[in-house]
Amino acid sequence: MIPTLAGRLQTRLFLFLFIGVPVTLAFVFVLAGWKFDYDIAMPFLLFLVTITGLGLLLDPIYIFIQTTRWDRDWPFAYQFFFSWVEFGIVFAVARAGLIPWLPVSVEGQPAPLVDFSSSAAIGLATLHFACVFIPSFLALLGPMQAIFVRWRFKGGQFGKL
Repeated sequence: MIPTLAGRLQTRLFLFLFIGVPVTLAFVFVLAGWKFDYDIAMPFLLFLVTITGLGLLLDPIYIFIQTTRWDRDWPFAYQFFFSWVEFGIVFAVARAGLIPWLPVSVEGQPAPLVDFSSSAAIGLATLHFACVFIPSFLALLGPMQAIFVRWRFKGGQFGKL
């Protein structure tokens, strides 16, 4: 498949809504001891929204990189690599305290339940992203191509099937 910009945006939002959000809620459900805790869920959902937003902003750059390739294709290995790059960028910026909606510890204030500036946050954020990324990537490789047959022939765009 040679993705178009519209196809990239639509596919990213589709995976976010139908895989990212449910997996994040399940992750929080398990993390909170088999109950739903809004205070734990919000930082992870906001983290996922931030990664998705960064990806949406970087998609035009990815399309430009795609045009430099002789076949204009975007291999799944590139998608795998750049997804983790997006995660790393968001995590590093959140850890520095530059994203106001992601909680970090501030001296003199009580620490938030999920603190992206703590050393434990690296493992927890990576585990969360892996739990969302793996099903999303696998869905992109198989089920989406089988369920939405015309999707891959339209550059990743949804529409009349």
